[in-house]
Amino acid sequence: MKKFLKKMVIGLTAAMMTLSLAACGGSKDEGTAAKDDSAEQAGGEKLVFGTNAEFPPFEFVAGSGTIDQYDGIDIAIAKQIGTDIGKEATINNMEFDSLLIALQNGQIDAVIAGMTVTDERKEAVDFSTPYYTATQVMIVKEDSDVTKASDIADKKIVVIQGYTGETVVKEMGYKYEAFKKGSDAIMELVNGKCDVVVIDSATADKYVKDNAGLKIVEDNAAFGEEKYAIAVKKGNTELLDQINSSIQKMLDDGTISDLSAKYLDVETEE
Repeated sequence: MKKFLKKMVIGLTAAMMTLSLAACGGSKDEGTAAKDDSAEQAGGEKLVFGTNAEFPPFEFVAGSGTIDQYDGIDIAIAKQIGTDIGKEATINNMEFDSLLIALQNGQIDAVIAGMTVTDERKEAVDFSTPYYTATQVMIVKEDSDVTKASDIADKKIVVIQGYTGETVVKEMGYKYEAFKKGSDAIMELVNGKCDVVVIDSATADKYVKDNAGLKIVEDNAAFGEEKYAIAVKKGNTELLDQINSSIQKMLDDGTISDLSAKYLDVETEE
């Protein structure tokens, strides 16, 4: 918690996409199948954000959310951006690997999903001012002998598909298994079916808090910092400027820091 709050100097960041521009997304009926409705909303009176509601505390499904059934730091930020722009913010939930494709296809106006800014993604989309800085960490059981990243070389590693953790582990040359949901990855660890889960620091804090018997292992030498930002379609400078103005206001007045502290204490529904 203390480390997380210190990292809120510039606010919030999931995960990496493939060369085919894969990003966040959901099931057909809750995400990509919503193309018709979203396409009508994009550019109209509504501001349609794409997300992957499997990344607490940034985005998750709740009984009563900030926007419909969705809640989290990113969802609250999206709602405030909509208010500042003068549009109603709505959420299109989909699998992470579908988000940038949906953005390019005009199904959504912007992506807010704890998305890490990378050079590869910059070739396809424009990113807002970063609102959060994070790093990768390892979640292990409390009795684990893992103390640094090199210790997991011969362990059974689980990551979340498309997230930065998958890219980092792949670059290390370690074998791993990828899950689409963070909650499923954590259950593998809780049930003793894997040795370590590599994931973003803030989300790791939340999962460890909600699941007894787990701990976080950091290795700053192995895992560098990453920045989360909102993605918009390349060349959409009008929307980008509006989003940047809203983000800067929330950074300056402490809104994002307050949201981070608030949602780290929220119980999420799996």
